Amino acid sequence: MTEENKDLQLGDIFTLDDENGEPLGDFEVIAMFDLNGKEYIALVEAIEDEEEEEELEEEVDIFVFQLDKGELVPLEENEENAVYEKLNEVLEGIELIKEDE
Repeated sequence: MTEENKDLQLGDIFTLDDENGEPLGDFEVIAMFDLNGKEYIALVEAIEDEEEEEELEEEVDIFVFQLDKGELVPLEENEENAVYEKLNEVLEGIELIKEDE
């Protein structure tokens, strides 16, 4: 994650790179939350167009990272359960609405 991604907001799309600097793809921010004094961000692969959205399976992979000074930090094993539990609470109240409805 670069300096330009420090002020991410819900709905933002950015390219995520691996540890070698190779692009992994574009990801969209779907949730941001605090837990135990740390900031976390939840991402899904960005959908480019309507065709891609129609091909999407019902289950979507959600990736959660800790945000530390603008850097994405992988979750530690001992915090995964609590973080995903909190994410479920955050996402529970969100209703997904298509733009054309």
